[in-house]
Amino acid sequence: MNFRKSIISCFALAAIASALGTSAHAADQPRVALLMPTQSVEYWALYAKGFEKEAAAQGLKLDVKVSNYDANEQATVVDQTLAQKPDVIVLIPVDSSAMVPSIRKIDQAKIPLVVSNSMPDQKYSRYWKVFTGPNDISNGEVAAKTMIQGFKEKGYGDKGKVIVINGPMGTPPQVQRYQGFVDGLKKNAPGIEVVGSQPADWDAVKAEAAASALFTQFKDVKGVYTENDSQLRGVVTAAQRLGLDPSKLVIVGHGCDSGAVEAIAAGKAYATVEQSPFDDGAYAARAAKDLAAGKAPQAIQYLPNPAATKATLNVCYSQKK
Repeated sequence: MNFRKSIISCFALAAIASALGTSAHAADQPRVALLMPTQSVEYWALYAKGFEKEAAAQGLKLDVKVSNYDANEQATVVDQTLAQKPDVIVLIPVDSSAMVPSIRKIDQAKIPLVVSNSMPDQKYSRYWKVFTGPNDISNGEVAAKTMIQGFKEKGYGDKGKVIVINGPMGTPPQVQRYQGFVDGLKKNAPGIEVVGSQPADWDAVKAEAAASALFTQFKDVKGVYTENDSQLRGVVTAAQRLGLDPSKLVIVGHGCDSGAVEAIAAGKAYATVEQSPFDDGAYAARAAKDLAAGKAPQAIQYLPNPAATKATLNVCYSQKK
């Protein structure tokens, strides 16, 4: 009987030790809060996939919150997250200036912050540890160089009218891509002129309406820069409905999304600037892991951004994993 009791006691102790070990392991997992604008569009869904895959590989316990591109809602989400005291916060700001007070709050709470994808004004960089994501001024410059290349290939030389379909006004990608694009044209081909622009909030339907209005207002447009590939689809549709041949236009997008890849392959758009959403998320997750481990990762980690034309679409095909 005593032997049986001893065996039972051993099993009980083993079970308790196992449970304690599991609890200790869970407690040892760094808790990371990922604050996103949305997951309802292709880019952010792939970003989340890349982040989650890397987080799992790095042993992070992840809490994802979205704010539907609303700065006030994101500020509330930040407050809620601070109350939960995660080990690291990863923030994708929905507005470059409106989120500065929230970024300061995170710094005051002494929680390491990774700003991902959209960099606010660098004069505030003392409030975060790491930025990971695109260099959007460089992205605009690459788009400008690609536009100039397209003008030459289509026989338009170095002069002509261009319109721009912006993203949500005031967001870091919108502001910085536009700045890089306009400055790139002025520097390298001042005869290629941006004659008009309208926002479309990364939405294909809104982009169709915006492009239709601009095509109607400005005659003999030769090129279109759309700051996001979701909008590129709307631009192509608008051109077709107005009787314009999109293959005659130099349409340059951003992001390598599936609709843009199809349009470029079919000759209905000229190019897109690569930005891998999967890598965008993975870069941020790796930085969060380093901060949670007490390391000091590189302060700025930019994504690669080659242009993809019909001849180089492998750039886009290889980015989604």
